[in-house]
Amino acid sequence: MAVSSTRGVIHPTPMSLPAATVMAAALALIGVATTGCGGNADRPPAAPSQPVPQTAAESTATSAADCSPAGLIVFDGDSLTEGYFLPESQSYPTQAMRQLPAWLEWTNVAVSGQTWPDLLGDATAEVDALHDPARQLNLVVVWAGANDLASGYSARQAFHNARRYCEARVHAGFTVVTLTMYPLEPAAIDPGYDVQRREYNRLLRTHWREFAHGLVDVAADERLGDASPAGRSTYFLDAVHLNAAGYGVIADAVATALRSIVADASRSAP
Repeated sequence: MAVSSTRGVIHPTPMSLPAATVMAAALALIGVATTGCGGNADRPPAAPSQPVPQTAAESTATSAADCSPAGLIVFDGDSLTEGYFLPESQSYPTQAMRQLPAWLEWTNVAVSGQTWPDLLGDATAEVDALHDPARQLNLVVVWAGANDLASGYSARQAFHNARRYCEARVHAGFTVVTLTMYPLEPAAIDPGYDVQRREYNRLLRTHWREFAHGLVDVAADERLGDASPAGRSTYFLDAVHLNAAGYGVIADAVATALRSIVADASRSAP
């Protein structure tokens, strides 16, 4: 199944897999991992549970282990997922989870400055170790690539590593969703970067069904994407990073994709 929108193109789908320069300093801050149970939907927990914290910023009293075990979403990536220079409550994962059922457990393990090779090196311990076969849903949302292209990797190299990451998470038992990359602000600030970014996105759009379950095409969004107007600067903190409103755009697109996947998982639960 595919869902399209002029505010981004979101492609959640069932999948059968084989066994299988200007920006560099701004992209290299220390990240913060956070954990919580998010969402503001009125659906009750799938099983009895004690009250749980929404995020680390909202409560520190209760362990994430108190969340319902019915579903886990792991957000992984670089500063765009970690929420560069903003309160954790304004990051896109937190904003997205407010739109999803409250019984979903979630964690953000993104770290600013990471490349796809960094994510590959960390994922066994930081992501795979969280998988629980007893849950009806174990899902990873991963977004990276900007640091790779800024540090000299080609689009094809970045795509190859993105594919490796996703394939390994699928092999570990996760449903996997990834995202395309929007242009810098202004887009012409680094033409060489933008050529590689567009090629990376082209490769993702062409091949994602081979190694992932969903693609959130933020580069197609009418506010932030390739065809967005000059006024898009209102969504940015700097050439690379978004403000709270910008991350809200990402959150809306991701939540739309995840709602479909969560609903499918709920229907298939015993």
